[in-house]
Order: sequence, then C-alpha cells, then structure tokens
Amino acid sequence: GLEDVHGEGTEIGEARVEVDQGLGRRLRESARKLGVSAASVCHLAWAQVLGRLSGRQDVVFGTVLFGRMQGGEGADRVMGLFINTLPVRITLGNAGVEASVRSTHRLLGELMRHEHASLALAQRCSGVAAPSPLFSALLNYRHGGQTEPAEAKQAWEGVEGIYGEERTNYPLTLSVDDLGEGFWLTAQVEA
Repeated sequence: GLEDVHGEGTEIGEARVEVDQGLGRRLRESARKLGVSAASVCHLAWAQVLGRLSGRQDVVFGTVLFGRMQGGEGADRVMGLFINTLPVRITLGNAGVEASVRSTHRLLGELMRHEHASLALAQRCSGVAAPSPLFSALLNYRHGGQTEPAEAKQAWEGVEGIYGEERTNYPLTLSVDDLGEGFWLTAQVEA
C-alpha cells in the first residue's frame, strides 16, 4: 500500500539497530558455506519481509548498485559516485532456503551487467506503465568500516564534518551497513 515514490521524504521515520554479533557471524558463515555473498542473503531476507508485508510471493524492490564494477577503462579516475538503483524481482515460494539464496545470488550477478542502465530504461523494459513506480521499497547494502589506507586518511586531514543527513523519497527503505565484522540496519519508513 505504500506507493508514493515522488514525495519529499518529510514523513519518513528512521530506526537504527546493530545486528547481534552472533547472528552476524552465523549469517557470514552460512553465506560462505553456500558460496554466496552476505549481500545475497540479505536481499533474500528483505524479499521475505516484503512478501510478508504485502501478502505476495512475487516481490520487486529497488537495490542500490555501486556502478563502478563495469565502469570500463578510466572509471577509477572519475571523481564522484557511480550509484544507480535498479529493480530486482524475487519470487518466493516452495524452494528451500539454499536454492533460494543461490538463485538470489545469480540474479544479483546478472543485474550487475546492467548496473549503468537508467531507471527510465528499466521502466520501459518492464511493461509497467509510467507513472506507476517499478518499486516502492528499497534495499541499500553498503560495504564500509574496513580499514582505510593511510593515504586516504591523510587526504581527509583537516576536514571536519559538520552535519550529514540521509534522505529518501521511497516509503520503505532498509540500509544494511556491512562493517566487515558486524552489521547495522537502518529502516526508513513512511509514517
């Protein structure tokens, strides 16, 4: 029922929680045993949450892509972010957990080939007529917290952060911060 993706995000509430270290460790161990990433497990878990919330077995949500994986020659010298958001469709059903996680992992790998496609192009290819949104829920799986090289730390010397705020116009967003060891979850939901 949350479909307004054109709002200003002024009615979005936020909650943040650290994932229990034991759970985080088990998540990584399970992913490793299956030969998939922790991100793939989190994408399937988010699909399960959306399936329960919407009462559907077929869910579509946006996933944030880094955009530099297929950036081509010279992409490493371009300043700024290469972030893109594209839809991912996961069918929930009778398949077991192992098969579902592996399927999600394959799906995300295939999506990476299209990481530079515009959302407008994805909309045209989907058959979903504009202005209906392709998705109203979003998963942002972010890697961070690994040790920065001394050179990168030095580049930020003398720079002081004054204020930062994350905003979204999507009515239901989950950000997973993968810190290398642990995880933080941040949910942003329309009031």
